[in-house]
Amino acid sequence: MENIPVPLALGGSAVLVLISALIFVNAIEYIGFLGKLGGSFVSAILSPLFTSLPEMIVFLVAVFAYAGKAGEDIGLGTIFGQPFMASSLSYGLVGIAVLIGFLAKQRKTLTLTIDKTLMIPYVFVLVLFPLALVPALIQSPVIKHLCGIIFVGGFIFYVWLMHRRRKAELIEEADLPYFHRLLPESRHSGIIVAIVQLAVAAVILYFGSNTLVSSVDKLATNIGVSTMGLAVVIIPAATAIPETASAIIWSFKGKDTFSIGSLVGEKILYCTFYPGLALFVTNWVLDIHAYLSVIATTIISLILLYFIARQKMPWWGLCIGMVFFVAYAFIVFGLRL
Repeated sequence: MENIPVPLALGGSAVLVLISALIFVNAIEYIGFLGKLGGSFVSAILSPLFTSLPEMIVFLVAVFAYAGKAGEDIGLGTIFGQPFMASSLSYGLVGIAVLIGFLAKQRKTLTLTIDKTLMIPYVFVLVLFPLALVPALIQSPVIKHLCGIIFVGGFIFYVWLMHRRRKAELIEEADLPYFHRLLPESRHSGIIVAIVQLAVAAVILYFGSNTLVSSVDKLATNIGVSTMGLAVVIIPAATAIPETASAIIWSFKGKDTFSIGSLVGEKILYCTFYPGLALFVTNWVLDIHAYLSVIATTIISLILLYFIARQKMPWWGLCIGMVFFVAYAFIVFGLRL
């Protein structure tokens, strides 16, 4: 796709990733239904493990293939950018989807009803994400590796907690996999078709996201912005399409816990496991963009935690984060910091 104009490649790859997200949502929801798993567990644990693949690829390629300071800046920018983008832009788009769903009579209310189980991941974000700044402020190999262990251990503990509560809010119904119409009927076709569909979605996601990241990278290089600033705002915005699309689809249909859970599950990975990994393979040198990301994400998460504790999330509450996104975009592209 070297000869294809960057805007065209960007749009085409975005459509490809959106299609993969559509069939992914359908398959993972059906698997959760067959396994009698809770909506919180499926959306907060299983879904992000698949949809975080694009960001993980960016991080690994940046750190190990590009290497050097630029590679580390892009890799770390991806890690700090994803929770920020989920908190600001992604949640804002979900809030807009709720409004559109209500106006289109696909939803009965403008308020999302959220399973209180989702308070757990938000508490993890609020405690651990700010901790990621400590190894940068205290330059010590011991502190860096200790924090790495804490982050990885925090993710394992989080999975254990969510697994214990996996029976909460059982999935009562789910549509058959889309591929069910394409493959022959058989006694066990449901789960087999769902797994095949999930695998196909992962492959499309891989290739679509790679092209998307490449296109965004070329476009950003042409306009000239700082490496980490670019990585924080541009790369996660592109690679967050799968989970954002999943959340938008679920919120439009009125499946609120799935919607919010899919986004917070992605934030958990980038506030625990991925920083833990990065602390062992990078020098963990941060700039102002990482600090701004942590501050904004923490403030937004506190606001959302308040609404989740009440189990009621107004659509406008999800849009608050978009103010932070606009402000940060101005800092990066307007002030060129």
